[in-house]
Amino acid sequence: MALEIPPEKQNAAKLDTSLLPLNHSKILIPYIQAMAAAPFALEAIQLEKNGKIWNILEIGLGTGILNSFLHNIFSSMNITAIELERGMYEIAKKYFGLIEDNYQRVIIEDGIQYLQRISNEPKYDVIFIDACYDRIIADVICPVETFMLEQNLKIVKKALTKNGIIVLSVLTFDEKELRKVEKRYRDVFGNCRLITDSLNLVNHVLACGEYRTNKTEFVRKLKEIYKKFGFDSQPNIE
Repeated sequence: MALEIPPEKQNAAKLDTSLLPLNHSKILIPYIQAMAAAPFALEAIQLEKNGKIWNILEIGLGTGILNSFLHNIFSSMNITAIELERGMYEIAKKYFGLIEDNYQRVIIEDGIQYLQRISNEPKYDVIFIDACYDRIIADVICPVETFMLEQNLKIVKKALTKNGIIVLSVLTFDEKELRKVEKRYRDVFGNCRLITDSLNLVNHVLACGEYRTNKTEFVRKLKEIYKKFGFDSQPNIE
């Protein structure tokens, strides 16, 4: 997501950014670039328009950058975003151009409670989790403790399709805590790939599931996706 500043206003002394058009086809934040690209690199979903509708769940709407990008670029996605705080949803609507239609909706609810409520409904090809504390109150800022509990992660896993994956935002300044998060998710979901931007060593993305893509193939495909989407960050992959 990027603001589009008309040429005639680029040197303006005062500029009301709330009135500027938003370009949802761009992502400028490295960790969100990694979250957007990972499902394609792991082949949980495909770039090709083959008539299939991919079911996508996002837990933690934030300002809506990730889901708005996917909604803007791909008509073959059925996106549900879950947000705990109504105020954040209203900010995304008012200031970040969040669109709700037949292919994208926002539900104000606790993420785990939502998954328990819809346990008998169709499953998701990708579940994104970007659920964070709003201040530093723990060694791990993202994810919140709810998404570290094994019983809750089993609920998340149950909501995935056979080839589905989970893509998790991890924010911590402590290497040991990062490895604890990684181990917990490996124990529940199986294979995991850890993506870290080379210039930002505290924001990480963990992509986990029962996929068969080896590391070499994953790195190659991830670079292809970054190039196709115009992402300029340089990810390190484990």
